[in-house]
Amino acid sequence: MYARIVRASLTAETAENAVIYFQNTVLPALQQHAGFAFGHCFYSPADHHALMVSVWESQEARLSAETSGLLHQAVSHLGHYFDGKPTVDYYQVAV
Repeated sequence: MYARIVRASLTAETAENAVIYFQNTVLPALQQHAGFAFGHCFYSPADHHALMVSVWESQEARLSAETSGLLHQAVSHLGHYFDGKPTVDYYQVAV
């Protein structure tokens, strides 16, 4: 399994809406993509940081979601919630 983790600082005014958008829009779109295993959004109200995690059955499935424009579209729509540029990291799930 392979994971993509998007780290972002959210604006205080829009943080709650960003989490709702991930839950109601981004996550259902990910669930429709072949090879998607699961995803979660973690949010820290104290500092308005968020981690958006998606886990994929294979590296090919993760790459396919990215080349299809799914990641770019999600980040573009979430852009007005971000307080700065998000970072994206990739991991192989070890356990």
